[in-house]
Amino acid sequence: MLQSHRRSIVAAAVVLGVTATALSGCSLNGSDKGSDENIELTLWTHEFEPLQNSMEEKWIPEFEAANPGITVKMTSVPLAGAVSYDSKLLSTLSSGAGPDVWDMGSWNFPSFHEQGLLAPVDPAAFGYDDSADLVAAYEPSTLTELRYDDELYGMFSEFNTLATYYNADVFAEAGIPELPADKPVSWDEIGEIGQKLHQEEDGAVTRTGYQFGFFANFKDAQWYAQNFYTLLRQHGQDDVYVDGKPAGDTEAVRDALQVFSDFVYKYKAYDPTFLNNWFADVPDGRAAMVSAGTWYAGAALANNPDFNFKVVPNPVVNPDDPSTYKDVSYFWGWAVNANAEDAQQAAAQKFLAFILGKKGETAQADYWFSELGYLQPTNTYLESDEFTTAIADAPYLQTFIDALDDYEVSPPQHVYDEAGAAIVAAIDSVVYNKTSPEDAAAELQAALERIE
Repeated sequence: MLQSHRRSIVAAAVVLGVTATALSGCSLNGSDKGSDENIELTLWTHEFEPLQNSMEEKWIPEFEAANPGITVKMTSVPLAGAVSYDSKLLSTLSSGAGPDVWDMGSWNFPSFHEQGLLAPVDPAAFGYDDSADLVAAYEPSTLTELRYDDELYGMFSEFNTLATYYNADVFAEAGIPELPADKPVSWDEIGEIGQKLHQEEDGAVTRTGYQFGFFANFKDAQWYAQNFYTLLRQHGQDDVYVDGKPAGDTEAVRDALQVFSDFVYKYKAYDPTFLNNWFADVPDGRAAMVSAGTWYAGAALANNPDFNFKVVPNPVVNPDDPSTYKDVSYFWGWAVNANAEDAQQAAAQKFLAFILGKKGETAQADYWFSELGYLQPTNTYLESDEFTTAIADAPYLQTFIDALDDYEVSPPQHVYDEAGAAIVAAIDSVVYNKTSPEDAAAELQAALERIE
């Protein structure tokens, strides 16, 4: 039953890969006993329990047993907080130190590459003739964002777009019909449903209808950006810059901010001060709906094994207008430290080859896909019996795969930079200070102009 649940977390993440530079000589397992002497490999990840457990209980022990000259020291850092994972990663790497190998969000790769922090991928380390051979082995275009001057500087750990999870028991108890599985509903309809599902007792909130990805004790810029850009693009504007000029005070920006305002104040469908746990609020019925990726179900079920959920397409501005079918994409990828000693880089790439697999292998990809919802999108795996079985075990996850065809998906342009901080400030102003979308958009425009 657990395996079935775990398999059911998977499905459109378009992901997992490798990062590296070297080691054409490692075996199928990445094992080359006797060639490494007393190397301590430092590995960093963000805090995500399924990933940490997989590393600590499976991959690190198995790798160390196969490579007795190498030990792996893993450190997991909170994604958000006083010292976020991204800020700590950047500061330590920029000082010339930092981990030998790490995973990080897609928004970091361009700037980390510009600063010379990333070692290029050595295709031979993973059994490929050259970069073109490696890229051709993956789902078309999935590696594009990691290529600079025709070289790869990382490979996917997970690739996601968003869909809507909802607590089917909460809907049933409230007499709310199930959401359609084959067509998105509008944000206004989600707000109206959220209003019906909002509950209070003696003036205190006991349930909120909807959960955006950011809230009072999880102020992570990644989720501000993902939720904001989803709405901005559906209202017809791709970025807060248009033709290179700040465009923070436009009709599309005001309309996007209006959705946040409506969910908090008009519908009372979203209460950021009430939410407290990404992976427990919806499973435990404290919230009814959330937009998330394929990885969500595994962690949610770990919090509440009885979580009865359904997944449907993400809301859009107008379900009858295909031009509003816009969603964001994002990924986490593995990277190797360009400033690490050669032996450390070689060991890092041996480790990645071990946990991710080489050309033609499917066992590693199937583990990550079935256990965590991380998909390694090689053509070999996507055409395998293991992949077919995983999808058959979790048919609802076809929603994520369909979204890649039904929606226009692309990553947010601004997350942890100054423009991203200005977006966060504008949303906070609307959500917490009840600032009008018009005034918040004007503040965003002024902030973007100051950055220029």
